[in-house]
Amino acid sequence: LITNNLTMYTDLKFSSKTEVSELYKQIRAIGGTPTENRVLIISPTNQEIKVGDIIIPDSVSKDNIPNKGVIVKIGEITEEYESYEKLLEVGKIITYGRYAGKEIEFNPEEVKFDSDKYKFTILSLNEILFIENNRNGEN
Repeated sequence: LITNNLTMYTDLKFSSKTEVSELYKQIRAIGGTPTENRVLIISPTNQEIKVGDIIIPDSVSKDNIPNKGVIVKIGEITEEYESYEKLLEVGKIITYGRYAGKEIEFNPEEVKFDSDKYKFTILSLNEILFIENNRNGEN
């Protein structure tokens, strides 16, 4: 979506590195993995939409803005998708379409986090639109 020649984008924010580390430890401790050619991502629900440096209020329709999340688990990658193996790593930020993926919930006794602050999504590899490094240089 282009507005006044500036692109609207999602600014992915977690509260702190400590918060991300704790969430990652909890998720790693959960048994299981995504099925083949899928990834599990976590996204904060407090993502801000911006145009340049201006934050767009929640009342504005965001239907055309893609979602972002951080990869936390990767399923087996088959030969058909082997080109993704070099690109996908736990900790990378991915962008995916508005209606892509399937949100999932974990047992609250296994993952102790505020479900109002985060969402987990399983995505097929072909639903990933863009892969980028974390801005702080940590993966």
